[in-house]
Amino acid sequence: MPEDEATGSAAVHLAQFHGRPITIRQGRGSVITARPAEQTGWSEIGGRVVADGQRSVTLAA
Repeated sequence: MPEDEATGSAAVHLAQFHGRPITIRQGRGSVITARPAEQTGWSEIGGRVVADGQRSVTLAA
């Protein structure tokens, strides 16, 4: 499963908390932009991410 190096879940909360657009640069080139939406309590998010390789995960039965 390919992984990206950026995380957006906190970005939407930060944009709401601060009430303004924010830009987050993370890792080797990922950029996330988030801003409060016109609808109260909502945020918009977008950006670009850089692939961070693949990882194998084995779940215990």
